[in-house]
Amino acid sequence: MATNADAGPAGTTADPRYTKVAIWLHWVIGLAVIANIGLAMLTEDMPRETHRAAMATHKALGIAVLFLTIVLILWRLGHKPPPYPAAMPAWQRPLSKIVHLLFYLLLILLPLSGWVWMSAADRPVDFFGLFTVPSIAAPSKALADTLHDRHEVLGLTMLALVTLHILAALKHQFFDRNGLIGRMNPF
Repeated sequence: MATNADAGPAGTTADPRYTKVAIWLHWVIGLAVIANIGLAMLTEDMPRETHRAAMATHKALGIAVLFLTIVLILWRLGHKPPPYPAAMPAWQRPLSKIVHLLFYLLLILLPLSGWVWMSAADRPVDFFGLFTVPSIAAPSKALADTLHDRHEVLGLTMLALVTLHILAALKHQFFDRNGLIGRMNPF
């Protein structure tokens, strides 16, 4: 298995940090997800044109998140994550792995459900004015209605998971003081 690309010379101990590529993908994807949650939830009651513009950005960001998540997964296949801090309780390790697996599933399923929903609703997705994302489903009102509901449930699940992730990171930083957050510090 490949070692951390940012690790020191061969034969040294494992780097306690993720690779720079993984760190930057984490932060870009994370900020895009938070922005998308905000765009979806905070623009609902705004004037129609404002909401429509926000949703165009939301859709394009969703496609970007899907693409970047695929890149991250491919990167992770060849780059082992750093070890957990020795002081981290054993019960938290499998829980952390489950949360990360749920993140990967949601980072694929949430934008994919939106893409299929927009395809079924016959509403093309414009990718930041650069190109139109091809449809991946035939128009179908029933499918569009079903995916609208599923997309919202997945979005609320993502909101809960992001909140849990941020609270856990803050706990590790300020209460446990175990240096776990340093593994993902881009600076």
